[in-house]
Amino acid sequence: MMPRPRLVQGLSRSVGVVRPAPNGRVPNASPDRHGGRQRSSSDPTEVGLGGVLRQVQMENIHPLRLRILLEIDRTGSISAAAETCAIGQPSASMHLRTLETAIGHRLVVRTGRGSTLTPAGRIVASHADRVLATLDSMRWALDELDSRGRSELIIAASLTPSIALVPPILRKFSERYPGASVKLRTLPSETVIREVARASATIGIAGEVASAEPVVRTQILMDELVGIAPVGLFRHGALVSREELARNSLLLGSEGSSTRLVTERHLAQAECQPAQIWAFDSYEAIKRAVADGLGVSFISRLLVRDEIARGELAPFRVAGVERMVRPIHAVKSSVTELTPHGAAFMSLLTDANWAPAEPLRPEVVSQNVLS
Repeated sequence: MMPRPRLVQGLSRSVGVVRPAPNGRVPNASPDRHGGRQRSSSDPTEVGLGGVLRQVQMENIHPLRLRILLEIDRTGSISAAAETCAIGQPSASMHLRTLETAIGHRLVVRTGRGSTLTPAGRIVASHADRVLATLDSMRWALDELDSRGRSELIIAASLTPSIALVPPILRKFSERYPGASVKLRTLPSETVIREVARASATIGIAGEVASAEPVVRTQILMDELVGIAPVGLFRHGALVSREELARNSLLLGSEGSSTRLVTERHLAQAECQPAQIWAFDSYEAIKRAVADGLGVSFISRLLVRDEIARGELAPFRVAGVERMVRPIHAVKSSVTELTPHGAAFMSLLTDANWAPAEPLRPEVVSQNVLS
């Protein structure tokens, strides 16, 4: 069977732009028996916007053009959007102009530092997400039908779930569906939500982040972030003052990370300002940097419990700062249905008996710090 290309890639044929004649009428339209105009199959759809009747040429709203618009919104660059969509920049610019003509609005504004969407562009982009998600859902369903059970399941997960939660679920899933192929992508929580909304991932697993994307979140676990420091740094054991913390560098993860967002929110609420902030792309790198004395950090207990047990890192809490507890969610699109394999993986994920976050016990922490 011939391979089926992604619906957002390439154009099967060259589509011309239907332009109204100077008198406002569309070619190939013939009058009906009452003297009015009879709509032909190539006529644009008329919609009223702001009291003005505009014509939307639906045949020119191709999935590739919608994807280009979304990538411009994400990257702020037409050239970067073209690269992501695997086409040249001149071709991307041509598709964008055709889309703007079809919509009847300017969608992108070019600036000295890149490109941004106009208000009309943002409206079109919000609907483009759902359109592309629906088309990809159809493609997945057809792929599963053709492959007779051999399909690819794309999971997007933030760091904590990808290390601590996904492996046991994958083991159960592979036992039940040995023919299924799985791709796991580790991304910041904000990106996970966006990838699911745009149908670039079937299922997401993410920490607590604010988002207006069209997704459904199901809480699967309450996770606690614990402070970690080099062994022996704090003389007073597990409970340190805000002044003591402020004398140390704070090591944080990348922008969009739920761990970083929760940490910054709790410290800001307690009016605690560290001496300086260092940003890392990897929490494994942060753990090593903390152990080497570069600073302190706050990380999921699921990721540091082994190092704490071995005495390589010392946990602590900050006086006046509430426990840093955040939910971990399973995420799916609110627009499209899950594929059979996606539904099976989601069921395993939500039905798992995950242990709740346990409070950090100061007396145990104090022993670790002072040992």
